[in-house]
Amino acid sequence: MIFGRRLGMLSRMLVCGRFLACLGFLAAVGCTGGTETGNPSITGQLSYTGTSSAPTEIGVRQGGGVASVKNAWLELDQVTVSSSGACGLAGGDTFKVNALGVGDHAAGRHNVTAFEAIPGAFCSLQLPFARVPSDAADAPVDLRGHAIVLAGELADGTPFSIESDLAQVVRLQAAASGFDISRERANTLIAFDFAAWLKDLDLANASREGGRIIVSETSNITLLRAFEAQLASGVALYRDTDGDGVLDVAPELLATAP
Repeated sequence: MIFGRRLGMLSRMLVCGRFLACLGFLAAVGCTGGTETGNPSITGQLSYTGTSSAPTEIGVRQGGGVASVKNAWLELDQVTVSSSGACGLAGGDTFKVNALGVGDHAAGRHNVTAFEAIPGAFCSLQLPFARVPSDAADAPVDLRGHAIVLAGELADGTPFSIESDLAQVVRLQAAASGFDISRERANTLIAFDFAAWLKDLDLANASREGGRIIVSETSNITLLRAFEAQLASGVALYRDTDGDGVLDVAPELLATAP
């Protein structure tokens, strides 16, 4: 009888020991920097800005011997960053950055979204331009029904606007070695180069309506198609060393359109 009671106690002790050992194991796993299915181990930010590679010709908000861009309304969807692509990187890791949505990228504001990722080397980025519904109450009236609206003026003061309905995915490709995302180098910046977008567009000789130049699906459509064809060439990914959403003085280029 005594032997039976001792055997029962021993069994319960063994069960409890196993239970405590399991708790210890789970606690140890939970204290690590993350697992394949756990939370990513670093956070960073992806900023967006409008700029000009030829400011003496195409100004941002002011200046420009040819034109200046006053507003650049865009609707941007979820960004995908991947190690897949022509870089030939092993792994295939991917992370996504939440959609920025509607923003004016010529206004001088810091447009930014945060992301979480596993650190590593990456090869490509996909940036979708989305079309705003015509009845979207939270979008500027001029942007409704469009994906991109650029507004500005020529050097002689003639106002112009470019309205594109094209929802397209711009794909950026890194150099052969790819680019790294790490805890110390997690902030990046997508720059929209208005000089590249407006390059070779003969806006000065475009048809006008009431003294205004409108490039759209119903007016100056040849110029619109030329603008849309060179859109990707004006998008690039850079390192944002100080995380201020502005191109560094000596910017580190990470990826461009192939």
